[in-house]
Amino acid sequence: MSPQDASAERFFGRHAAHYAKSQSHAHGDDLAALVEALAPRPSDLALDVATGTGFTAVALASRVKHVTGIDVTEEMLDEARKLVRSKRLSNVTFEAGDALNLAYPDSSFDIVTTRRATHHFKDVPRFLLEARRVLNPGGRLGVVDMSPPEGAEAFSNEIERLRDSSHIEAFTPDAWKSMVADAGLHTVSSSVLAEPKSFEGWLYPVQPGGVEDASIKRAWAAASPKVKSLLQAEFEGGNITRWTKSRVVLVATGK
Repeated sequence: MSPQDASAERFFGRHAAHYAKSQSHAHGDDLAALVEALAPRPSDLALDVATGTGFTAVALASRVKHVTGIDVTEEMLDEARKLVRSKRLSNVTFEAGDALNLAYPDSSFDIVTTRRATHHFKDVPRFLLEARRVLNPGGRLGVVDMSPPEGAEAFSNEIERLRDSSHIEAFTPDAWKSMVADAGLHTVSSSVLAEPKSFEGWLYPVQPGGVEDASIKRAWAAASPKVKSLLQAEFEGGNITRWTKSRVVLVATGK
């Protein structure tokens, strides 16, 4: 396991219960937009990669035949299983799995999803190739992730790493389309959802008042006027209080 992988497991293992209670993860507009764009069918078999506490898998469950959710963090999978039991679902299973080495034969699924996770992947192009491999002909890949605007990428990734050291990189919508095409997939729909976030809401589940809080506020204070404008930042007493976070919702199929 690489140091980056270990960092991600520590972060999400420590905060699994917090993510299980996150209303944004459970009911965010991006989840409904993703499911609608995928147009699931009752006969579909779905794979949810980096499933976390299982919200995406559960949202798909009522629309498809079966959902398999995979994650590298056992504590997150434990929370996902609790969610499925509470919903009394019989067509969702969870297991340990690596996004970059999907342990399934070629053409195993009609849908592959990953939501709010790819910024932790060491090699997104490799994941896209793996997703294409396990998709049936005509299958759909659905991706949701934070997606900074052009000109704010470096700063957005900097503050995300200050909050969570397992963050690797979030990509602009155009970068996503390019990577998808390079993987031999065709983008059929792409949209960007903007979500104003308070500082405390964005910091969660990291607690305010710690070293992360202080370092992020310093980074915001030093940010360029252009970055502050692009992210629609608001300040009070010199401290960041609110800005707009964007997420890409993308669906692609094999060419």
